[in-house]
Amino acid sequence: MVRVNRFVAFLGIALGLPVMALATAPATTVNVSVDSVYYSYLDKLSGMGYVQSLPNGARPYSRMQMAKWVVEAQRVAQERPMPAYLADELQALAVYLAPELATLDGRAEQDGLRLRSVTVSAAAYGGDGPEYRYGNGVRAKWQPFGAHQNGYRYGGDGNFATSVEVSGNIGHETAISLRPRFSYDKDHEFSATLEEGYIKTRSGIWAFEAGKEALVWGQGTTGTLALGDSTKPLTTVQAHFVEPQHVGGFFRFLREADVHFFYGRLEGNRAETAGNYSDFDHPGLFGARIDITPTKYFTFGLERISMIGGDHNGLDRSDWGHWFTGRNSYHDDKWDDIAGMDFRLRLPGVQFYGEVYGEDQAGGLPSDLAYRAGVYFPQLSRDGAWDMTMEVANTNDSWYRHSRYHNGWTYDETILGDTMGSDARKYYVGIKHHLAQESELGLYAMRTEMDRSTSNHPVVDEIGVTGQKRIHNNLYLDGVLGAAKVEHARYTDAADHDYFAMASLRWMY
Repeated sequence: MVRVNRFVAFLGIALGLPVMALATAPATTVNVSVDSVYYSYLDKLSGMGYVQSLPNGARPYSRMQMAKWVVEAQRVAQERPMPAYLADELQALAVYLAPELATLDGRAEQDGLRLRSVTVSAAAYGGDGPEYRYGNGVRAKWQPFGAHQNGYRYGGDGNFATSVEVSGNIGHETAISLRPRFSYDKDHEFSATLEEGYIKTRSGIWAFEAGKEALVWGQGTTGTLALGDSTKPLTTVQAHFVEPQHVGGFFRFLREADVHFFYGRLEGNRAETAGNYSDFDHPGLFGARIDITPTKYFTFGLERISMIGGDHNGLDRSDWGHWFTGRNSYHDDKWDDIAGMDFRLRLPGVQFYGEVYGEDQAGGLPSDLAYRAGVYFPQLSRDGAWDMTMEVANTNDSWYRHSRYHNGWTYDETILGDTMGSDARKYYVGIKHHLAQESELGLYAMRTEMDRSTSNHPVVDEIGVTGQKRIHNNLYLDGVLGAAKVEHARYTDAADHDYFAMASLRWMY
């Protein structure tokens, strides 16, 4: 557990910062789901310098917040013409966010509840997999090509799925979003789930949400250390700023601040699934994060996430005091923390990003550190049609494990953070080619060394080709084709070979 006195103190100061709210608060809008392609468009516009306000590391962003970045990019594009492929991506964002852009232009237009998208996909998973388990201390599953899937696991051979998004406003200050998913494969048979579903409102500069929604806190491309979208979205209540706020007064040098809180409860069968070990049903998961953007080229975030309490593991008054100040009880921990910071630095032609988090403490300072370091080159070619991302991430053998929560840092048998797991190291390089009419082609390679201190530890080499093609005004074809080799599969001398292919049709409305 991390000693986070400095973080708590900083967060307390931040909440007391004088913020300069807009004279007219923006209308409440739903959020853009973190798996939307529009995030990659925004990242590209930022990397190419057309979005000069640097987006922070707390996703999802609201539709209104994203619309303001579109206005900014349109304004810059009037002075500096865009490459054709990038103009197409910006135009797609403008069409998607048309109601919000109309509002920003002074034309009151409520975006009512309506159908946003329909996606139909088919996937084939072949070879020796597709599911694997982690070693001792993390009771969860993983599979190659399984990250960023909101907890969905592919079955062997054929997989078929349909998802539908319905969202919009049911009043000026209330918005709702629903995204059911229907899927079938021979391993899991038929399932119907509400992948995301929440209601959102606001009061002043604060937005309030309740429901299921994927959250990504951090700056990673292949994952985030503490909280990401590889696990099933957790049902939570949230409070956060409607949008980043300008800081005034003595702290005006911080320029812009954004604050997020959430609380949810994990599953109720953890004691049963822990086997011969102990665990507690329904532990809480609490998260607090502040993002500071002191300049247009640098942003950083501080966060703390706690797995806390649970049935028959309640905290008394002194426990709550120790938890608030980050004091480790040493002998009777009733919570598990991950806390730390992440950042992004944008320079002409290159962005550097990273994460440094602790999962334990020693002498009042974070220990058992994990890190991620990455670099993004948005302009491998002069017009930016080619770009590249390189990333390395590392965890030690304490990560995602705990002496009381023997299922580990998991939800629904998936790690809440990065799927590489404990005592792991990951290397990634990805190249993407952007084409006209929102088409793109990508190639990536990734190597993950898992449970490195264990004999016969798995080593996963994964390579994939990704693509997107707009085949009509509002119809897109997306695809993935990949192969993976798992050395020491299941901690044996065996070597597995897995293959994956996926194609989907996506209608945008």
